[in-house]
Amino acid sequence: MAAESPPQTPSSAGLKILWPRLALFVSVVGVVGSLYMSLQMELKACPLCLYQRAFIMSVAAILGFGLFLPDVPKAALTPLALAPAMAGAVVANTHVLLVVNGILECPMGVTGFITAPGESLIVYVLLMSLLLVDLFHNKRYVMPGLGALLIGYILASTSIKATPHVPDPTGPYPADTKLDGCRKVYRERT
Repeated sequence: MAAESPPQTPSSAGLKILWPRLALFVSVVGVVGSLYMSLQMELKACPLCLYQRAFIMSVAAILGFGLFLPDVPKAALTPLALAPAMAGAVVANTHVLLVVNGILECPMGVTGFITAPGESLIVYVLLMSLLLVDLFHNKRYVMPGLGALLIGYILASTSIKATPHVPDPTGPYPADTKLDGCRKVYRERT
């Protein structure tokens, strides 16, 4: 005889739909911020930025359509959104590490005091937190969710490996050149 689950209280039922809605909001903020940097701030997206943008748009599309389609189980949205969210988070983390280690220099993002990849990483960390809370809150799709994390890591790894090599700069950048996108840091050859 199967054990019956306890009846849901209105607050627990509300929490089950709260996490994916918050995740949708965060992903839409990420999409809008990304587009604002390109269209309004006129920043050029490097390949790593483009991967992050594609993954955040995927999460927004999955959650946006899924939350408003009546026959889609809402708990199933989290594992579906976790793969691109994980991929974007890994790419954003790699991008930030390249900046911190002095390999790339990137322009400031929307805030004006955090680099664009740093802002992306913050959005992805918040997004992943919300999705993971929802995954473990619902408990129904934990194993598919863990599989989605692995798939996301594989997507990120292959995306990073497929990123075209940017040649080293041949000389210092002109002093009056505006940093309008990510670029390799110039190093004096000794």
